[in-house]
Amino acid sequence: MKKWLKDKLICPECINEGVLLDLNIKEEKEDDVTEGELSCSFCKRSYPIHKGVAVILPDTTMPVISDSSGYNSKNMLSSYLWSHFSDIFKDPCATDAYRVWSAFFKKSDGYALDIGCSVGRLSFELSKTHSHVIGIDTSISFIKKARELLFKKRLNFDLVIEGLITEERSCDFDTAWNYDRIDFIVADALRLPFRKKLFSTVTSINILEKVTRPIQHLIDINRVLSEEKSMFVFSDPFSWDESVSDSEHWLGGVSNGNGKSRGIDNVASLFLGKKGIFDPPLEITDRGNVSWKIRKTENLWEYINSQFIVGTRN
Repeated sequence: MKKWLKDKLICPECINEGVLLDLNIKEEKEDDVTEGELSCSFCKRSYPIHKGVAVILPDTTMPVISDSSGYNSKNMLSSYLWSHFSDIFKDPCATDAYRVWSAFFKKSDGYALDIGCSVGRLSFELSKTHSHVIGIDTSISFIKKARELLFKKRLNFDLVIEGLITEERSCDFDTAWNYDRIDFIVADALRLPFRKKLFSTVTSINILEKVTRPIQHLIDINRVLSEEKSMFVFSDPFSWDESVSDSEHWLGGVSNGNGKSRGIDNVASLFLGKKGIFDPPLEITDRGNVSWKIRKTENLWEYINSQFIVGTRN
């Protein structure tokens, strides 16, 4: 964990109190804490830093880091490394999704937060325009890999072809990325462990459908987003799934109740101030669709149409 993060982090169990976490360094290398812990003086909880990775999760979310399936699996890591960087190593099947999303970023002296950063592509892009960038994800596998890429400054991985058959893929990274400005931590999109109004830019890309309480995700983004000169870049395919969240919590995809109508329209109305979720409201400066792919094997793909909205505060 980079030392510059220290005075930005609060306890995810004490969000309302906004208690800054204390840092105890056991081992460090230059500006990076490799072993240590963060602790809360209010609730007395502690959060480990091991091999440079800080895990700042509420108790209810902790079990996800020990799950070796899902987003922590080897195959999923291959899938997302391809999705994030295939245009850089010039795969003919690559999309330009990350270039589309990153084209909205504007020069800022502030901090940027990339929620659900996975293996880090958008965080790297944000480093071109922001003074500091923090990427978060609940997958410890993704965060470990993102930090590895951060220090190696190049990509080298085994792409799954079929079953246990793999092929090596590699590429050098964009020389315009500012690696000293970036860090990645394990954190929860519903309990962002950051002090209020910290970020000038927040991104939530393909996350809303994957959290148990979508409205709480947006509420917490409003808490950490600056009230002026700020931007929220949101994108989601709205593929609601009752195994993730009950339909009563969806922000679209149902014919009656709070989620009546399409998700993109409901989220747009929240941007504009409906229900006071975003206070002050966001001005919608752009919206549209972007094509994105997840490559699971050579013959198995997910083709995704992600609908985006860009909101700003002056």
